[in-house]
Amino acid sequence: MEHSRYSLCPNCDACPEVVINEDTVLIGEETNKVRLSAAEWNELVSAIKEGRLGPVGVADAGIGGDCCGEV
Repeated sequence: MEHSRYSLCPNCDACPEVVINEDTVLIGEETNKVRLSAAEWNELVSAIKEGRLGPVGVADAGIGGDCCGEV
């Protein structure tokens, strides 16, 4: 059962997304996805919350960009 869906690009529906299910999380695009277990996802969330992971570069710190042709 799908719990939530989050687009990594607010400009379109073709860019990568995060789909959170009961026991797995899918990250990616239709033909290119990675599947994380609940434990792997929770470790990623913890690393972000604790500051062990953060933004990459100045251009990547914001949301959106030119990934789908919009700036």
